Amino acid sequence: MEQDRRRPSRRQVLRSATGIAALAAAGPAITLGAAGAAHAVVDPSNHFYVPGGGDILVRRATLHQPSWAMQSFAFDNVNGHIYFAQDRPDQSTENSGDLWITKTNLSGGILGTMALHGFGHGSSMGVEPTGSGSAPYLWIEGASAANGAGQRLSRFRFTDGLTLDYANPSITIYDRTPTFDSYAKLPRPAIDPYTNHLLIRYATQEPADRVWRVAVFTMEDAVAGRLGQSNRKTERAIPTNSELGLTDSDLFQGIAMCGQYAYLSYGGPGGPSYIAVLDLNDTGGSVKKVYPHSVAASYPGREPQGAAIQMVGGQPRLACGISAKEGSPATFDATVFYKSDFVSTTW
Repeated sequence: MEQDRRRPSRRQVLRSATGIAALAAAGPAITLGAAGAAHAVVDPSNHFYVPGGGDILVRRATLHQPSWAMQSFAFDNVNGHIYFAQDRPDQSTENSGDLWITKTNLSGGILGTMALHGFGHGSSMGVEPTGSGSAPYLWIEGASAANGAGQRLSRFRFTDGLTLDYANPSITIYDRTPTFDSYAKLPRPAIDPYTNHLLIRYATQEPADRVWRVAVFTMEDAVAGRLGQSNRKTERAIPTNSELGLTDSDLFQGIAMCGQYAYLSYGGPGGPSYIAVLDLNDTGGSVKKVYPHSVAASYPGREPQGAAIQMVGGQPRLACGISAKEGSPATFDATVFYKSDFVSTTW
């Protein structure tokens, strides 16, 4: 969730010997009303059947640093890997914005790690595959403020064992921060591997007047850094919790895009969870549906965290994450469930 907590201690983060030079380059649906405008130019597509539960892909996997909480995840669909972003629950200003990236197989078995200093909260991420057997590029917030929230959008290649410091001028981090007129701060990326697009969730104002929106670009434009006014495929507002029929304690926890629709995860620690569906082509800004779900309801300290699209045999799955917490001092684990019914029925 987007708030001022969970920053790692610098003393605990891995320092790579090879270092920085290597990085060169289920319940009834709630029907809702209006919440903004859009450019209706994303190609029409099927949508996921969201009601009900889900199938478990990863069950309570222990990631690289068990005392840090999963915040988001994304798939390398070419190589069959998952990349998780973790941050620390008890953050301080000195080490705000530090993250662990854990690479796993599709069962959650650890295959590699990477440490990030000064990047952000890790509330959303994207994975851009580069080919079979090759390391992907990761898309995640960067340039953390004192509260740990990343102010820029960064793209860099995953390098196992490397520590990457956002403030170090000797390294290459590709800045992909949007430049269109309504963008202000806090870019949060999600990649749609089904249609090869990048979605960016962002804020338009300071907290007192903040409006959250999403904008969509082709991956070709995004990789090249063309993220300006004329490059947007579509843009629209994200409804407020009140417009979604949710409470303030139903925290935003992740976003995924697949074709014409965005899927947003909401819920707080130990509380109910929801998946909201947004039509990216809806010029009226209305929400299609909000569905409650109770996947992993018995897990201790359960909290929804992250959403992403997995490709299996050319077909997409909507995957959502659940973090569980137990013990004192607390340890965390990660669960990923999915919904695979991709249907053309009307809403």
